[in-house]
Amino acid sequence: MVLPTRQNVQKVLQHFDRKDGVIVVKGKVLEERDDTDVEVDFRQESSFYYLTGVAEPGFYVAIDVATQRIQLFAPPVNPDDVIWMGLPDSLETLQAKYDVDEALYTTDLDARLKAASAVYTIPQFKLSFDAPVKMASEEDNKALYAAIAEARCVKADWEIEAIRKSNKISSDAHVKVMEAVKAGMNESELYSAFLNESIRQGAFNQSYLPIFGAGKNAATLHYNKNNATIENATDLILVDAGAEYNYYTSDITRTFPAGGKFTDEAATIYSVVLDMQKACFAKLKAGAVWEDIHTVALEVACEGLVKAGILIGDKQELLDKDVVAAFFPHGIGHMLGIDVHDVAAYCTSGERINRPSYRYLRMRRTLAAGNVVTVEPGVYFCDFIIDPVVKAPETSKYINVEMLNKYKSVGGVRIEDNVVVTEEGYYNLTTAPKEIAEIEALMAEASSKKRKLE
Repeated sequence: MVLPTRQNVQKVLQHFDRKDGVIVVKGKVLEERDDTDVEVDFRQESSFYYLTGVAEPGFYVAIDVATQRIQLFAPPVNPDDVIWMGLPDSLETLQAKYDVDEALYTTDLDARLKAASAVYTIPQFKLSFDAPVKMASEEDNKALYAAIAEARCVKADWEIEAIRKSNKISSDAHVKVMEAVKAGMNESELYSAFLNESIRQGAFNQSYLPIFGAGKNAATLHYNKNNATIENATDLILVDAGAEYNYYTSDITRTFPAGGKFTDEAATIYSVVLDMQKACFAKLKAGAVWEDIHTVALEVACEGLVKAGILIGDKQELLDKDVVAAFFPHGIGHMLGIDVHDVAAYCTSGERINRPSYRYLRMRRTLAAGNVVTVEPGVYFCDFIIDPVVKAPETSKYINVEMLNKYKSVGGVRIEDNVVVTEEGYYNLTTAPKEIAEIEALMAEASSKKRKLE
């Protein structure tokens, strides 16, 4: 099947207000590790893949702004490479394989660009050519990157289906981890179970370095040592992992007890986080402002932590003093697509908000139909973040230290789904169970099957 990437090119050109010239985007080249001949795992540059669907190294694409003609430039046949890797696709095969007008070799690229009135490229690319080429200004190139980012942030139906597939594989892998876990295991064994299910379903790459954090490790936002022993059946396990399928990513987090049954404290905090997510979902639709969605999560977290007795005081005062940020320090989510932290997060919406409750928002923009975003609230008991709030004279009165200590063993809870924004609301691509009753029932059934096999 030929990916309809010409649609993507047309979307970019709609956002790019230049009238002539040629856009040139360079694909990644194969690299070797340090001074060895061992190849680094290859992954195509994301915008190049978006424009071409080409997942092979050494290619360029040239797009005529006026005519929208797309030319793909392949590396010439190298006899030494053929010995090891076999013959590459012919130019005829490449033209049929990809949504382009013509396939040529990179030896023809200079001549093509020499006649162009201007040559635009993505700013981070440092292109050089043997022929004299009229390179566009830095401002023009920034405009091109903004156009690509804006095009990428609204997904086509076929892109959403690819993300749905990566979500299905990842959700299945999360279930396998829930079924496998027990006290005494190592976090690495859960990592292995996730990878095994992903690869079994054809997802050979992960979207990012995953997190398998047991107990207190779950309080570290990007914990990825993934090598500690799971000490207790009551320990919560936070798994933040997502497979990549055909270059489209997923980013899913589930939190569950090692022994299959939530303690009262764990269930309380888990319910707060689930309420945060559901409240965000209720506000999610085209036209919603992302930081407003984040504010909803902060408000629900505040209410839940007050009800649990951990926080003391007036809700608005707690929010104004940024006390809740000690327990929910990160943003509510981000764009998702070819990159797990996808583009266009800050392209059109100003600067970051410099206050603790909003500082780590990964995105500020008004949502549009076709955006794919993560919604990932969390509550964490990390001493490094909480202690300054407890000790500061202006905020110490808001923390009930006795109740805080009671809940510290929970470690951290995060629940993360991947959703598509629509005009009226959203639909959820993530199928891994997340209700307490669902998780406990799944794990009880898995435990029963294990006992029968013993």
